[in-house]
Amino acid sequence: MSDNARGILIMIIGMSGFVVSDTIMKQITQELPLFQVIFLRHILMTIGLGVIACRSAVPVHLPQGRDRGLIALRILGDIGVTFAFLSALSLLSLGTATAIVQVQPLAVTLAAAVILKQPIGPRRLIAIMIGFGGVLLIVRPGSDAFGAPALLALLAVAFVVLRDLSTRLISSKMSTAFVAALTSAGIMAAAGAMSLTAPWQMLNAGQAGLIIGSACLVMVGYLGVVAAMRIGDIAVISPVRYVSLVIALILGFVFFQEVPGPLTLVGAAIVVATGLFTFFRESRSGGTPPLPPQTDRV
Repeated sequence: MSDNARGILIMIIGMSGFVVSDTIMKQITQELPLFQVIFLRHILMTIGLGVIACRSAVPVHLPQGRDRGLIALRILGDIGVTFAFLSALSLLSLGTATAIVQVQPLAVTLAAAVILKQPIGPRRLIAIMIGFGGVLLIVRPGSDAFGAPALLALLAVAFVVLRDLSTRLISSKMSTAFVAALTSAGIMAAAGAMSLTAPWQMLNAGQAGLIIGSACLVMVGYLGVVAAMRIGDIAVISPVRYVSLVIALILGFVFFQEVPGPLTLVGAAIVVATGLFTFFRESRSGGTPPLPPQTDRV
């Protein structure tokens, strides 16, 4: 098996881990308070990512100077992503929520052009605008499909922009796993504080197992995406992450009997197509692909 083939397989496994974790979170937050679940999941994730960071070949350094502020912004962004997306996920269908957040790379590319002054050609700009049009088909302002849940999913995208732009500016000497562990600890602390606003519920064995499973699957996703990008060519491997939408649609149908409408499917297809176009456009031009692999999820 070639390196690219192995990379594609590992990427599919990684993205499957993320989506299955989302499926678990959607199910369990129907039974338990959202912030209690997030808090418990991120206790496990913080410990796991901390162990991974300590065992990594990259030395662990405490953030210094500008990195402190950037990591604080990243933590703030990831707290917003986690809270907004999982809140939306509890109210939207799995496929619809996943389809909306597929616009993340387009939003980050546009924000990088505006804020970081990274060059962006007219074709990519047009593709981004078309991609946002696809999102409008999914959320359909003015229709019954548009409301607080869709706005929460879009808010999650906005927080992704904050998270990813701050991440791009963090110095390369910082261990990726250590930054992820710090972020998870921040989410754990914020969720722990928010969980005090509602009574805690006792977990049964099945619920505890699902939370443990969700934490493990997110880490599988994290490790899978990082490993895939190190094994294969980025131009071949990175677009495979869009398989997450297909997996989400299948799991939404199997576990929640969710059937997306035609406009939702058309909008999702537009978002994915424009995301792929912007990636391959930059790859062919010889520059650094504008859409870095996503190495963490909500």
